[in-house]
Amino acid sequence: MSNGLLYFKDGKLLCESGQVRAYKFNNLLHLEIGPGHNLWAIESELEDYIWQLNDRPRGHCLEIGLGLGVASRYILSCPRVESLTTVDVNKDVIEVQRQVNPIYDDRHTIINCDGLVYMYTTDRMYDFIFIDHYSLIDEDTLPLIADYAKAGKGLLNHKGEVVCWFDRQTPEKFVDVFFSLFSQN
Repeated sequence: MSNGLLYFKDGKLLCESGQVRAYKFNNLLHLEIGPGHNLWAIESELEDYIWQLNDRPRGHCLEIGLGLGVASRYILSCPRVESLTTVDVNKDVIEVQRQVNPIYDDRHTIINCDGLVYMYTTDRMYDFIFIDHYSLIDEDTLPLIADYAKAGKGLLNHKGEVVCWFDRQTPEKFVDVFFSLFSQN
């Protein structure tokens, strides 16, 4: 079943579109993307977003990766944010997020596009960019993260900042390399 809103008596499966599903377990939303049905987002990530983003979001913001919209909501809650453009490559993620956790804020725009393609083709400049990937940081993901960091730095207004999701489970040998990608040099 795709593009259908599903409510079950037990409240587990809320919605699915294509190979993307949203569930509610322990009173928290979970986003699963197939095939293989990997967990890609959970509502409890808000704690990590608060820790990582703090009060940094300001002005015109760009977010790469929508998930459940938890980071989007947090960014929009920051008092200095004027607008947020969120880019996600998966149209089914966008559909599911809109059904289970819609954001009603005129400052928010969602674009269905590959994040790097958007970053290399847009004429817009931003004050804050958040790259919300959901992978462990390792030798396979570091080159892609480096590409995002480089592209993001090219879209920054004066004193703008690029921040990337940091998984606390990242092996120690990759931590310094990861953070060096986002230094303000």
